[in-house]
Amino acid sequence: MRLTHLMFADDLLLFCKGDVQSIMVLLRTFTTFSYASGLKLSKGKSNVYFNGVKEEIKGDILQISGCVEGHLPFKYLGVPIKTTRLNTQDYAPIIEKIMHKIRGLGTRKLSYAGRLVLIRLVLKTYHNYWSTMFILPSGVIARIEAICRNFLWDGGIEYTRTPLVAWDKICKPKSEGGLGLKDDSVWNKAALGKLAWWISIKADHLWVKWVNHTYLKGQDWHAYKPTAETSWYWRKLCQVKEQLESTYQQGKWQNIKGKEYTIARGYNELRSTAPEVSWTNLVWNRMTIPKHSFISWLYHHEAMNTKIRLRRIGLPTDTTCYICGDGDEDLNHLFFTCNYSREIISIIGIWLGIPLPRRGVIAWRILIPQTPDRRDVINRAINAAIYVIWQQRNQCRHEARLTRPQVVTTSIIADLKLWIRRSLTRRSKDEAWIRRLCER
Repeated sequence: MRLTHLMFADDLLLFCKGDVQSIMVLLRTFTTFSYASGLKLSKGKSNVYFNGVKEEIKGDILQISGCVEGHLPFKYLGVPIKTTRLNTQDYAPIIEKIMHKIRGLGTRKLSYAGRLVLIRLVLKTYHNYWSTMFILPSGVIARIEAICRNFLWDGGIEYTRTPLVAWDKICKPKSEGGLGLKDDSVWNKAALGKLAWWISIKADHLWVKWVNHTYLKGQDWHAYKPTAETSWYWRKLCQVKEQLESTYQQGKWQNIKGKEYTIARGYNELRSTAPEVSWTNLVWNRMTIPKHSFISWLYHHEAMNTKIRLRRIGLPTDTTCYICGDGDEDLNHLFFTCNYSREIISIIGIWLGIPLPRRGVIAWRILIPQTPDRRDVINRAINAAIYVIWQQRNQCRHEARLTRPQVVTTSIIADLKLWIRRSLTRRSKDEAWIRRLCER
């Protein structure tokens, strides 16, 4: 009697046993299900797949079932199904879908922050879906990361310039100076860790029972070592199990109060960590406009392409400030010692009632009181000032024109007042200070 496997969906039927009696039982089951649910099997779109079945039995099964014979490989729920290990070409659909999505969005006009949202919520979902079922080759993962990186910095599929920040830094949590994206290779391993967890707790899944019958055969999962004769996929899963071995013991997820394994927890266990940065809450907070936060994030990484930075990486260029023409254009000059920038920051500082910093945003942050509403207002103002100064610098470079500081600050303050009236209506310790801001 051959191994029976059944998979039933709206338009797909698989059974591989090879005797007519079993097919009759399956068909009666589907009929009973149809009476109970009102759903019917679409025989015209359903296939039967055979393995080692005699031709005369094949004919009987096809006639009784009313379905047609299918052939491997085929696609099920958007992924390829075959009896051998997938090759690089089999993963082409995931690459094509990501590239097609980028071409269809027409996203070159989006800000960095807008592209970041699309990468996290749209492009990464294709990889996450495949990662729960397959071990993606390193070349495929590298191509996916390259496409996402190119899209972030240039809005397209290909990008010939050097990225402003390395991808491994971008794939760190925001608290560690990154953008909160996931490392695709580590996420793939964490997704496989879910399967290792199911085996560990002996989950009530047909696949787990098959694994125990075929591979483990009564052996302890945590002590099990695969042999060289086992499949490549199984050996990779055992490697992930060993990497996560210290995190679950005796059916309990360690260090998380016995909670069940999740891919997110597995990812945090497997990824490499970095020291937390001091400016996280200044850049990423609930009140700052996302595109302002992204430019402020670039500032704190010293990744803005000022003339001094371009000279440092080997590009021959004059280092004189585009805006004032007096002094070398580095971050400190552009944002704090340039007369244009100093006037913008001075006007905003006077409106807020805090002193003008002489060097660096962190110095301004030290002056921020710790009351929540006041901190939110000043954080938003700092990030808006950084964004607008950088915007004016690029406008001066590409269009040879510059907006007067009074006009720029009037727009920033008007936006802040509108946001304060809409968002900070509750009573707080800063009520009097907030009222004075709106009256100025």
